[in-house]
Amino acid sequence: MFKKEFIKRPFREGNTLMQLIYINVGTFVIIQVLNVVLRLFNINFQTFTDNLMLPSSFATLWQTPWTIITYMFLHFKFWHLFFNMLCLYWFGQIFVQNFTKKQLTGLYLLGGIVGGLFYILCYRYLPYFSYKFSILCGASASITALIVAAAFAQPNMPLRLLFIGEIKLKFIAILTVLISVFGMTGDNAGGEIAHLGGAIAGWLWFITLRKGKDLTMPFDKIISFSVNIFDKIFNRKKTLKVTSNRDYHYKPDEQYNMDRKKNNEKMDVILDKIRKSGYASLTEEDRKELFDISGKL
Repeated sequence: MFKKEFIKRPFREGNTLMQLIYINVGTFVIIQVLNVVLRLFNINFQTFTDNLMLPSSFATLWQTPWTIITYMFLHFKFWHLFFNMLCLYWFGQIFVQNFTKKQLTGLYLLGGIVGGLFYILCYRYLPYFSYKFSILCGASASITALIVAAAFAQPNMPLRLLFIGEIKLKFIAILTVLISVFGMTGDNAGGEIAHLGGAIAGWLWFITLRKGKDLTMPFDKIISFSVNIFDKIFNRKKTLKVTSNRDYHYKPDEQYNMDRKKNNEKMDVILDKIRKSGYASLTEEDRKELFDISGKL
């Protein structure tokens, strides 16, 4: 029988990197299912998805402010998702060797936001993009931020790439940035610009971290606050009211074990007294304690 725990357990028990991948993959699956369902009822799917993608205009962004977050988890093509998640996994692993898992999530969000804002600014102020409008989706800006930050932390770390051989991490970061610069006027101009914004975010985060300031801290606080709210709302345990002539108080395991040990010691003393002098030798207090302890063990 299918249970919701089948879905919840991998997400809850996975590390932060895998949780980011789960969110991206889960969003992709939901989008694909919605695409089929909405089309079956002749509902415009494009209108729905446009409200999740990041527009290249501040005027439009004010109307859909959530898109500065949703776009970085949004993929429509399988291979787009596949290669992004592959890169996220590879470079995310390198990142957490040098920084914390919370910083991984924080920089993923920071890179996506800075990449998105840089994309909008370029479309707003660069003459080449005058009178052009675009919408953006994908995790590439966030991943680029992780690549650049990891490269600053371990610039000479060797990586072995298929068909290329061994190459240092710093050269992979440089190549990633150069490809984005060369592609700024290409078919994926908006995406390449966002990559550059993500690279700026990764560099800026690293140099400020070395000065003792972590730009991802606000994200950590927001996430922790949100998690606590959701836990209180969705993880409330149902209580069963039992009417009895005895009050039950649930104790921590450590306290329970200590009390049980004391009761066993008292029971041993009383039983030893019975063995030596018989049950009749017990006082009224001994008999009452014997009865009480017997009911607890």
